[in-house]
Amino acid sequence: MRRLASAVVFGAALVLVASCGSRTGLFGGIDDIPDVPDGATTMDSPSLPDARPDGAVACTPGRFAFSRAIAQLMFVIDRSGSMAFSLDGIQPNPVGGLPTGVLSRWQVLHNGLTKAIVPFDNTIAMGAKFYPEVSPPGPGDSDDGCLTDVGVGLAPAPGNAKQILDVFDTTMPLGGTPTSEAIRLAAQYLSTARGVARTMIVATDGAPNCNADLDQESCLCTVMLPNGTNVCKGAENGQNCLDDRRTISVVKDIFDTQKIPVYVIGIGGAEQPAFLRVLDDLAVAGGRPKPTSPKHYSVQTEAEMNAALASISSSVAQCTFLTPSAPTDPSAITVEIDGKRIARDTTHTNGWDWVDQAYGTLAFFGSACDAASKQNPEISGVIRCD
Repeated sequence: MRRLASAVVFGAALVLVASCGSRTGLFGGIDDIPDVPDGATTMDSPSLPDARPDGAVACTPGRFAFSRAIAQLMFVIDRSGSMAFSLDGIQPNPVGGLPTGVLSRWQVLHNGLTKAIVPFDNTIAMGAKFYPEVSPPGPGDSDDGCLTDVGVGLAPAPGNAKQILDVFDTTMPLGGTPTSEAIRLAAQYLSTARGVARTMIVATDGAPNCNADLDQESCLCTVMLPNGTNVCKGAENGQNCLDDRRTISVVKDIFDTQKIPVYVIGIGGAEQPAFLRVLDDLAVAGGRPKPTSPKHYSVQTEAEMNAALASISSSVAQCTFLTPSAPTDPSAITVEIDGKRIARDTTHTNGWDWVDQAYGTLAFFGSACDAASKQNPEISGVIRCD
């Protein structure tokens, strides 16, 4: 299995390798901010006059107008082997083709991104981290299919839509699903400056794996061969095991500590309930779950992909605002849109909530987001400093 792990999904090993794709799971840290590869540059917004780029906002009582934050969006995109499958799980034939008229998950994601991000190309600073890294086709060491830190990572900047979309045309789905490391590395590309509304979107069709430290004898295995064989038992390490706890912990830390919301899009057909629960748990940990079940954005059709990406992109671009004063008491503020008071809603269904109270960053949700997205809305509020 170690030799087949990074094999191309097409050819004689199709059934074995494709079954080990991200939904079923193929397999079968860096502490400092990495250099930005491929000539990309990081983008920090200019600091606002009321705060240092990395400083908290002082509390000053009074009524203030709020300003829309600069939007910075980082996509974390699954490029594992099973992204070559159709949405309902049809596997490619030995030469890599699907039935006429049937799109792969990779193509559906590309099409959805094209419709969603091109209109915002100059208004949202977008970047992307694709995982795993590109590895040569053919038999190789299984570690190759879990690499996340040696290839493409595009730092957010305006005008990046074409570069993101070009990756879909120049690379192919192959390898495992090292979601945890990909998310952690992607977060390091985002600005730390006040004035930037930082958001991440994880788009994956599978359960995270690629954690060799897991116990292969007792874990929930993400790989089952067509004959029912559990490839985890007796393996050299736990790379095929479900890496749920570490991945959820990474997302929770990004949201709780770095104050970066994380949306989760799950791509594909019916899966093991345990895998779907992981996607829901990731969405909750990232602070942007849907108010109804499932908590993640479950995409079963191309139309659902288009709708999910458009909704999230529009919200990121239009619905995050900055206050020039931040109360020490999170409830010591009233928020208004065009003179109408908006209630705080910590469920993120319909209202506003803090993204980062110390930085004076808040976001609108539901119909409040719709109202804030209209042309030239008046967003204001009264802040108390008791």
